[in-house]
Amino acid sequence: MNRRFDRQSDSSLHLGVMAKYWEPGKVKTRLGASVGMDQSAQLHLAFCHHLAKSLVGAADRRSFVITPVQRKPDFQHMLPAGWDVEFQSAGDLGDRMRTWFQALPSHNRVLIGADCPELDDGVIRRAGEMLIDHDVVLGPALDGGYCLIALRAGWRPEYEVLFDDVHWSSDTVLATTINRIHSVGLRHAMLEPREDIDTIDELDRLRERLKSSLSGSQNQVLLGSIDRILARKVDS
Repeated sequence: MNRRFDRQSDSSLHLGVMAKYWEPGKVKTRLGASVGMDQSAQLHLAFCHHLAKSLVGAADRRSFVITPVQRKPDFQHMLPAGWDVEFQSAGDLGDRMRTWFQALPSHNRVLIGADCPELDDGVIRRAGEMLIDHDVVLGPALDGGYCLIALRAGWRPEYEVLFDDVHWSSDTVLATTINRIHSVGLRHAMLEPREDIDTIDELDRLRERLKSSLSGSQNQVLLGSIDRILARKVDS
């Protein structure tokens, strides 16, 4: 389906970070099987804190989109100034993402998870720039999913297919999403692939990449947090 693609005048960008509360045994359980559930929950908290610090200037509006709702005070305590707290809806991952995108249709919206702490403000800005000429922007994950999805302002029926009946735990999520984008005539752009951190091997690779970061950077702060959390397992 070919159609004229109109540039939008409103380029306001709203960033959402989907995150669970850092309760042991309820978050990052695959990683927890290797490093311990207490440690994996603290690693999730470290990722959330890192993203909140490094993305504080990344968009016109920034929100952590959280679950469960009763943990709002914990997130508010963790977040620096400049962040709002929103709540995830009921349903599967597709339902929760769709609900968030529908809530503020007058803005370009970028949604990420807390599993990829290497997403920085440059990546978010680039996604926003790509929305000038595209309907959808995807940040591929190396496991076959995606770690970022951005939609051009104004909810459209065509967006529904991106979130309905997707096998979210599979390695075909990205390919399925791209096929559906094409099937409804949307235009999309792709960012550089990145790695979600769900296993010990992925965590080890992240630590190696962080070691090459500039001294004193937020990445070095994150590396220090990871090393201290892992040391607790060795000492216990």
